[in-house]
Amino acid sequence: MLDTILEDHVATSEAEGSPVLRIAVATREGQRVDLHFGHAEAFFVYDVDASGPRLVEKRIVSEHALNEEEDPRATIYRMVADCKTMLLAKIGAAPQEALAALGVEASNMHAGKGVEAALREVYAAKMEAAEAAPLDASEFQLLHAMLRVADLDRSVAFYTERLGMKVLERREHKKNQFSQAYLGYGDGAGMQIELVSNWQRETPYEAGDAFGHIAIAVKNIQRLCDRLAAAGVPLPRAPRGQRHGENIVAFIQDPDGHRIELIQTPQPE
Repeated sequence: MLDTILEDHVATSEAEGSPVLRIAVATREGQRVDLHFGHAEAFFVYDVDASGPRLVEKRIVSEHALNEEEDPRATIYRMVADCKTMLLAKIGAAPQEALAALGVEASNMHAGKGVEAALREVYAAKMEAAEAAPLDASEFQLLHAMLRVADLDRSVAFYTERLGMKVLERREHKKNQFSQAYLGYGDGAGMQIELVSNWQRETPYEAGDAFGHIAIAVKNIQRLCDRLAAAGVPLPRAPRGQRHGENIVAFIQDPDGHRIELIQTPQPE
């Protein structure tokens, strides 16, 4: 019965010239986008077109599990594979990338918003992005290139003592087991180098696997990523608010598979 209803809905929408976007939402009662990926026991699935959202069904994770031993994350990946987008209050980088590999764009950019308003906003943004208007990159800026290194102190010494750079920032990430340093010249306003040392790495990096990504400061990151996705650019990490700080970060891939980090910093009031 459900399949028939969906087929009729899609056919009607296509006949009226309105594409359908299927979206899964992590929500307690269907009112707000208010659940963390790891805490959601069910997802509300909607079909959204120009007329607005329509609830398809509530999919309960436990009812879709293959057995009691299956990892809930694996269950979720399978049960939302027919969705184009997923809206959540929070999601980590690992499940976000796993969903992206399935073609599902998971985002926390609508956390706390009313479900209907969020669905309408996402649909309008996707439709606008498909129109491919000229891109305004006048305020974009190259920020840094990330390199993985075996010994952070040794690399910092090289770039500071041999090339005259300054350590602009250094962090230790105990939870994720890596150290990080940003180096550059002057006040750091220009291009920087980000060095990352993974604590669990036991073998030296080869030149080919040491490169991580380049970073670009952008404006209107959600709109930009919608445009890129509409153009077929891989988006392993959709725009996502960070656990620490107010930056919004996304990752895309160039034609050779190199990663590019897009960063939107808080706008001055």
